[in-house]
Amino acid sequence: MKSIVRGARRVLLLTSVAVAGSCAPATYYLSMQPNQGSGIWQDGHERAMASRDSIQVNMAFVRYDDESLIFDFDIQNQSSKPVLVAPEQFSYSAVNTTLHEGEQYIAYYPGPIKAVNPELKLDKLEMAVAYNLRESNRVMLLASPEYANQTRILHSTVAAQAQTQKEETEKHILRKNTLVPGQGIHGYVYFPRANQADLLRMSLPLRSEPLVIEYKQSRSREPLY
Repeated sequence: MKSIVRGARRVLLLTSVAVAGSCAPATYYLSMQPNQGSGIWQDGHERAMASRDSIQVNMAFVRYDDESLIFDFDIQNQSSKPVLVAPEQFSYSAVNTTLHEGEQYIAYYPGPIKAVNPELKLDKLEMAVAYNLRESNRVMLLASPEYANQTRILHSTVAAQAQTQKEETEKHILRKNTLVPGQGIHGYVYFPRANQADLLRMSLPLRSEPLVIEYKQSRSREPLY
């Protein structure tokens, strides 16, 4: 699927899910919403919007996974100059303003948290596929036939899963591109999680002055879906 589109916006979204996270004995559920929503919803997600110098950003939180926060970005260049979209340069500042139940101190994040480099993410998935394929074909001279067969099946299964994940990630992930005037791009950007943060202040360096969009992270004892 081509990531770059000319003209109209195209947005890909998945159903958002609440994920349990805990830094204390009490279990809680995390959820993410724009700090200042646009009032525009699509597929159950409220979009957050910002613009500067005719660069328009339309984004939504997609979901939590084991290690990441996943956001869907739609970026349009309505200016008369090219713009470089480099997701690995996106970042957020995590702010914690509340002492939550079970915590003894307010968590402090010393600096911006960088987005996951999409090329490194894809490289790791490729290495996982290659490693498990290699292991599934390795001859185990000292192992019993039963153990060797089970090991080959396990690595073959993991290789297939990694290949599927790689293909899905390639389909959706936002990669580095230069947008000419009138061009747009959309895709997913992955950020490391900051479970204790109450506010995530996104910094998107698309021009000399970054665009800023804020998200608030909430906790509850019950899932919000």
